[in-house]
Amino acid sequence: MGLNVGQLRAIAQQRDRYKTQLSRLKTTGKQTSCIEAAVSSACDTLESGTTSFVIYGEPQSGKTEMMICLTAKLLDDGHRVVVHLLNDSVQLLQQNLERFQRSKLSPAARNFSDVIDPDYSLSAGYHVIFCKKNASDLTKLNQKLERIGDKVIIDDEADFATPNALINKGDITSINALINKLISHDGIYIGVTATPARLDLNNTFENDNEKWVNFPPHEAYTGQDVFFPLDTDVQFSLHTLPDTDDSPKYLREAIFRFLVRVAALNLTAKSDENFSMLIHTSGKKLDHKSDKKPIDEVMNALSDTHSKKFESFA
Repeated sequence: MGLNVGQLRAIAQQRDRYKTQLSRLKTTGKQTSCIEAAVSSACDTLESGTTSFVIYGEPQSGKTEMMICLTAKLLDDGHRVVVHLLNDSVQLLQQNLERFQRSKLSPAARNFSDVIDPDYSLSAGYHVIFCKKNASDLTKLNQKLERIGDKVIIDDEADFATPNALINKGDITSINALINKLISHDGIYIGVTATPARLDLNNTFENDNEKWVNFPPHEAYTGQDVFFPLDTDVQFSLHTLPDTDDSPKYLREAIFRFLVRVAALNLTAKSDENFSMLIHTSGKKLDHKSDKKPIDEVMNALSDTHSKKFESFA
């Protein structure tokens, strides 16, 4: 029996990446209907001829898994090059890159630094590329991709760095210009964010707000509607601050309540689980810095049994 190379090629070309990714999520017990709704709407939008739009959803609602599935569907539909843009953070890029690689998406996602190697060819096959929204990195990636058409740009946290902050001054920011060059005349731009208003007001890359796609949260999602309900039906223990006082003692008390509840949960379950406390009192970095002082004070005192404040805090 001879080897049928044509048949092997046909088998190698057969991909059902999207279905595979959905199966992966379902195997782990994760709800996929919200992802399927967003991906389906995005594909319908592309089929309508729209080449620039936004996918928006709640913060921390699983957008990374949605983007993995969306990338899989785009590859299945024949888009050869999908570029993911992330905020200018090496840690964030590595974190998202590893999430994609653990998903076993084919082809495996690559850092832009691997792709710009002269020996790396983009002339054939499929490619998933990660790049930071950094002027130097984007310039190098543009040079590598300048002759590659029909690219899909998926812009994570699209409201950050991408919009042209100089639009009212008749100028253009370097990041906006470089991403626009990356999209070129035949590319597709998909911004992904939980806060899309700036992309609308700025009309970033002429995205069509009537074609925006909603990524609904999964059934187990807990977000702003739970913590900040419009009615008074609060489902948790709420301690409000007085209107005229924001003393650090209130933050310390919140930390103490958190530590006591964590201890109670672990003692009851007879386990040693980790829990997170989110502190977000302002949109200003300087305010966050001042909030960190009482937190460090509490944690340092409780960590040092000889501390003068150990007894009062404990």
